Amino acid sequence: MIRREKRPGGVYALPPVKETKLYEMRLGGEKMEKKRCGAKTRSSKPCQKAALANGRCRLHGGKSTGPKDKAKHRESLKGNKNALKHGLYETNWLDTLTEEERELYHQVSTDPNVQVDNEYRLSELRIRRMMIRIQQEEQKEKPNPAAIRTIEDAITKVQMNIAALIRENGKLINMQKQKSDGALDQLVEVLERARAKFQG
Repeated sequence: MIRREKRPGGVYALPPVKETKLYEMRLGGEKMEKKRCGAKTRSSKPCQKAALANGRCRLHGGKSTGPKDKAKHRESLKGNKNALKHGLYETNWLDTLTEEERELYHQVSTDPNVQVDNEYRLSELRIRRMMIRIQQEEQKEKPNPAAIRTIEDAITKVQMNIAALIRENGKLINMQKQKSDGALDQLVEVLERARAKFQG
C-alpha cells in the first residue's frame, strides 16, 4: 500500500522519490563506485568529475592522447630554453655545451683539486651564459629591467657558490697537506716492525 502525504490545501501527493546516484547503485549485491578524477583543483581539493579511461576527467588531461610522433616530439625538446629565466638552476653537461663553451671549459683556470674543479668550471660557464642573456636583453628595443635584475641576482648567487667552492678547495688542500706530513709513513713503519716481531 502506497502511503500518501497530506500537503497544505488538502492535496494528497506521493512522497518524493529518492534519487539514486550512479555510485550508490548496487549491482549483484556489490556497490558500484563511479571513478573520480582525483586531480588537485585550484582550491587544492580533489576533482570530483567522472574520470575517463586514463583516470582523469576531460579537464585534467583525460582526453589527451599525447604527441602523435613521440620521436619527433623528443627531438623538438632538445635545447628548449622557453621557460628559462636566468639560468641559475640550469643543468650544464659537457655534451650540451657549444663549441665555443667547450673551448672555454678547458681554458678556465682552476686549482688542481679534481673534486671542486668541475663545479668551478661549470659555474664560470653559467655566469658567462647569464652575462650573454643580460646583453641580449639590453639590446632589445624595450629592455625589461626586472628580467635584468633577476639575472643579476642569479649571478650573485653563482658567485657566492664559487666563493664556497674556493673555501672548500682550500680545506681539501689543507687536509691533503696534513695527510702527507709523514704520519702515514710512520704508521707503515710501525706495522712492519710489529709484523717482523710477530713473525720473528
